Amino acid sequence: INSSDDRIMYMISQMKEAADEDRRLNQAGQAAVNKLGLLKLVIKQLNKHDLQNAFIDCGILGVLAEWLSPLPDNSLPHITIRTEILKILQIYPQINTDMLKQSKLGRVVMGLYKNTKERFSNREMARKLIHQWARPIFGLNDDYSAMSREERVDADLRHMVKSRKRRRKTEEDVKPEGEKPGDKNFIMRARVPVPSNTDYVIRPRSKIDNDVVKRPKKLAPKLEKLNQKLANKKKLTNPNSLRSSSVCLTGNKMPL
Repeated sequence: INSSDDRIMYMISQMKEAADEDRRLNQAGQAAVNKLGLLKLVIKQLNKHDLQNAFIDCGILGVLAEWLSPLPDNSLPHITIRTEILKILQIYPQINTDMLKQSKLGRVVMGLYKNTKERFSNREMARKLIHQWARPIFGLNDDYSAMSREERVDADLRHMVKSRKRRRKTEEDVKPEGEKPGDKNFIMRARVPVPSNTDYVIRPRSKIDNDVVKRPKKLAPKLEKLNQKLANKKKLTNPNSLRSSSVCLTGNKMPL
């Protein structure tokens, strides 16, 4: 065991003591601040990429699971502790299933992901960790959910080039014959259309100007409709309009 292993074991023992002390303080109804006071030193050491394997071999995953676990009163640890540890776990890609089961870290991270009281950003980091750890189980290589838009386009272009090469080779091997009038195998009738094998990767920009598009006219307000309806009703119920006129046979009372 070299000096770096000794320092790692000493730091892990400090982390365990801080976790035990925080549980005791929580049961006594006091503030659990020991892990929070040691967090800055822990994050500084865990960020050293050359010591990642040594940290895992010394059992750091079990201690991190203990730091992320709820306290005896079922309250979550400090938000800073949860956020910083989830960020650190993002840079540890070599965590396998056996390590997660032995350290119970996978169960703890899943609990944070399902906890509705957890901050949305932390739940999103927990979701990405779960997908990252589960992908080797299903034999998946590319995680499109964790890629940016540019990375997804590049991946699609790479696959598109391979597929086009395969299609070009197939088209060269099997050449169509008799496609023009006068050829030997030309058929004077319509054929079944062949589906296109084109790969659409880049979405074309819209050429429609939103200012030029005609918008539907606004409907009359409800008040105007109501006034028109009342006016029509008043016109129909007017007694002068419904009064019958008397007929004069001599024509003396006819208006001129």
